[in-house]
Amino acid sequence: MVDPLVVIVGPTAVGKTVLSLHLAQAIHAEIVNVDSRQMYRHMDIGTAKPTPSEQAAVPHHLLDVLLPDQPGTAVQCADLARQALEDIRRRGRRAVIVAGSGLYLQTLLYGLMPVPPAHATLRAELRAYADRHGNTALHALLQRADPTAAAACHVHDRVRVVRALEVTYLTGVPFSEHCSRHQVREPLYPYVGIALTRDRTELYARIGERTDAMLAAGWLAEVEGLVACGYTETCVAMNSLGYRELLGYLAGRAGWQETVDVIKQATRRFAKRQLTWFSKLPDLSWYNLIRVDENTVVAEVVNALRIGMDSQTKACGL
Repeated sequence: MVDPLVVIVGPTAVGKTVLSLHLAQAIHAEIVNVDSRQMYRHMDIGTAKPTPSEQAAVPHHLLDVLLPDQPGTAVQCADLARQALEDIRRRGRRAVIVAGSGLYLQTLLYGLMPVPPAHATLRAELRAYADRHGNTALHALLQRADPTAAAACHVHDRVRVVRALEVTYLTGVPFSEHCSRHQVREPLYPYVGIALTRDRTELYARIGERTDAMLAAGWLAEVEGLVACGYTETCVAMNSLGYRELLGYLAGRAGWQETVDVIKQATRRFAKRQLTWFSKLPDLSWYNLIRVDENTVVAEVVNALRIGMDSQTKACGL
């Protein structure tokens, strides 16, 4: 018998970290972070990485595994996550997946999509187009070819936009349709899926408050330290939400209040894209944390895990 994973998803600032800590402590689990930016070292404040005290309370995996100038991919993240899950299972512990990246989570749970590999010539042409005309123009190509995929990709996330266009052009089928087909497959791991949300007004207020708190905690100084270490906007990680805006402020391209406003607006848009991704994942139980308290969610997950294990036991004739 294999203990099901617990998978927690939801938009940024919804409250995934707090719930994951309470749940992990309740079921004696360890946390595997599936997040495209929390994998990077020295990027703690701006990625809302679990604090040292939170990491001390529950063992965490997949944090601080890359330097900011090292590219990270969904496949790489999935491989590292599987290694962590095997280690956790071998030690007789449960695992809680906390996911901020829908693509990375999909790759972990369902494996690689059956789509063509990278096409060097086409990829080079798309990158050259973006260099000449800008990321917005590149994103507009995806908007025309696959509006659903475009809605799930940030305009400045060149890596994902290029990949979505590449697959669409090579196959003649929208990238989003490939994703939908892939999600009807059986998952590689049994899991209990929890999706968190809040009323939009409340979520946006939390995003604004958290942005202010992160800036007050020294986010700008964190970016200045990264720049001092040689990590510039040419690094993929430094093009992350908030970091690119703060780099623009340091370069004199925008004033402080404009920068703060743009970060909050970009974060709200990011939250919408996350919800778009997660709404397509199967087998999720959705909880609005305005209407349901965390203790109720924890209790229902514990009950779901018990029922799941009882079913496996009966299936094995035990």
